[in-house]
Amino acid sequence: GGSSIRIVLDEGKNRQIRRMFSAVGLTVVKLCRIGVGDFQLGALPAGGYSSLSAADSALLLKRPQT
Repeated sequence: GGSSIRIVLDEGKNRQIRRMFSAVGLTVVKLCRIGVGDFQLGALPAGGYSSLSAADSALLLKRPQT
């Protein structure tokens, strides 16, 4: 059996979630990005793509720049 956990990051670094779990003795088996900022991927399959609407583009562009 396994568990499912939802994590929200404001800013992520390379492999950050895997490293955080490893630090407490846990292994990440599967990691899925469900959105970026206010933009949600929805039912987009792994490796899939779709055209962005003007509204979707605006959601991505309003993200704080780092």
